[in-house]
Amino acid sequence: MHALKRDWGTMHVSRKGGTGPALVFINSLGTDLRMWDEVCGHLPKSWITLRMDKRGHGLSDTAPVGYGIPELAEDVMAAMDDAGLESAILVGCSIGGLIAQHVALMAPEKVQGLVLSNTASMLGAAEGWHARIDGVRANGMAAMAEGILPRWFGPKMLANPNAPLWRTLLARTDQEGYIATCAAIAGTDITERLGEISQPALVFGGKHDLATPPEVVEALARNLPRADLVMFEETGHLPAIEAPEAFTEALVKFVERIAA
Repeated sequence: MHALKRDWGTMHVSRKGGTGPALVFINSLGTDLRMWDEVCGHLPKSWITLRMDKRGHGLSDTAPVGYGIPELAEDVMAAMDDAGLESAILVGCSIGGLIAQHVALMAPEKVQGLVLSNTASMLGAAEGWHARIDGVRANGMAAMAEGILPRWFGPKMLANPNAPLWRTLLARTDQEGYIATCAAIAGTDITERLGEISQPALVFGGKHDLATPPEVVEALARNLPRADLVMFEETGHLPAIEAPEAFTEALVKFVERIAA
């Protein structure tokens, strides 16, 4: 546990590992750095892992409104600088993947490779995000969280007794932080810039993902210059939680290939 002071408040950061390849993990909307616990637990012990809670998530402060995805990317770069990482492989899920793409565009020298899980260059239409914001303002986080799990998880994970824990985590996310992050997503579309991302990428999707359906993830992989695609048959939107062993196996092979 480490507190990193930013101009908007304090960001919760966790760094572990030694001398191996460096991986930076960026969470999805409504989760915190614990979403990567199982994946990090399966990585080689010598590998460096850097995780953080986004603004308004986990143990990080809620920032004043008005920021976008570029500012969230700056937070990632600040955490890397604080940890002494000149460059790393960025692993991002959903909005985390969108943030990772921004880092690759804003500071390509910091990115050795990208692992983009269940994400896209534009995460849905703006009107859908504004409708979600209105719903959260009217009914609160707990009411919204009730309908999210089927969008997050495939049938196998929905039957897992641990699934409700993630609903509880989402319901307890700071409301204003969640709303501000939704607003940041709503204003973002970098589709026309994907050709500028020259780093090797590994793109993950899930056949049961209702948030970023397979065809959306496939389009991302197709439009990136150097991307491979892995589509999980039984997972939804969060394969790092649903199938951490399979996720880590593919991740390790990718890292070993590009870091050799």
